[in-house]
Amino acid sequence: MHADFDLDDLVYSVNATSMKDGAKEFRFINDLTEDEDEERRILEFLSGAELYTMGRVRYEESASHFRGKSAVDHPFAPIYAAADKVVFSQTLASADWEKTTINRGDLVTEVEKLKSEGNGYMIVTGRGGIHRTLLHHDLIDEFRITVFRMLLGRGVRMLDPDDVGEFKPLELVSCHPGTHGVVVLHYRRRR
Repeated sequence: MHADFDLDDLVYSVNATSMKDGAKEFRFINDLTEDEDEERRILEFLSGAELYTMGRVRYEESASHFRGKSAVDHPFAPIYAAADKVVFSQTLASADWEKTTINRGDLVTEVEKLKSEGNGYMIVTGRGGIHRTLLHHDLIDEFRITVFRMLLGRGVRMLDPDDVGEFKPLELVSCHPGTHGVVVLHYRRRR
């Protein structure tokens, strides 16, 4: 499934781990029975990444949730621990989560540099300014979006028109319907 990725891909991934665990709207996720096929696909995708990129807020949330934990605690914990991580921040004083580097350079310039030096795919996680900036500058090559069977009617929008900038066509790579009406969409930027 991942063999067709270009070596310099940057993937934007949105899934249940992008949501605060205690948020009332997302408590139903904890009650869903496991979908072994989907969990296997997610674990393969996450473990295949060469690099994770994120902003300070996402770093602090992820580090506090996954640092020092094993697969028994959460199946993503050992994957994140083993992966190289770059945090783009001007304010983060230090990073104590293993294999983490703070990058204080210009986000667009530094991501272009990382993409040109990469041997695999990078994943940008979070729901803040970092993915909006990368999208606006057309630096995201693929999108993986998990759709849950719920309409909130409020909350933070995933994307705003200013984030997208000019028209950016996508092509559907795959669509995996899971149990309980959850669907995982995988799109690639058509260039």
